[in-house]
Amino acid sequence: MEEFEKRHVQLLAIAPDTLERARAHFQRNDLPFPCLADPDRLAYRQYDVKSALVSLGQRPGLFIVDREGVVRYTYLGWQQWEIPSVQETLRELDALS
Repeated sequence: MEEFEKRHVQLLAIAPDTLERARAHFQRNDLPFPCLADPDRLAYRQYDVKSALVSLGQRPGLFIVDREGVVRYTYLGWQQWEIPSVQETLRELDALS
C-alpha cells in the first residue's frame, strides 16, 4: 500500500458479490482498501468486463483511472488468478506520470 500511497493512488476493488460476501472476503484476507459490492455486475458491464465462457468465474480486470475519470490503462484477464503483479501495476502507474 505504501508504494501506491507515495504515488497518491487510491485503490478500489469491485466484487461481483453481495456486500456480506465481499465484506467477509476482505476481512478474512485483511485487505487494506475499500471494496464495492456489485452483485448485479453493473460496474462490470460499464467497463465491458464480460465473463468468459471458459472461465471459472468473473473475469478479472484492472483499470487505472485518472482524476478526471478517464481510463488510462486497462488489463483484462481470462481467469480469476490472472492479474498484474503489484510491481507491474506500479510500472504502469510510473509510465503514466
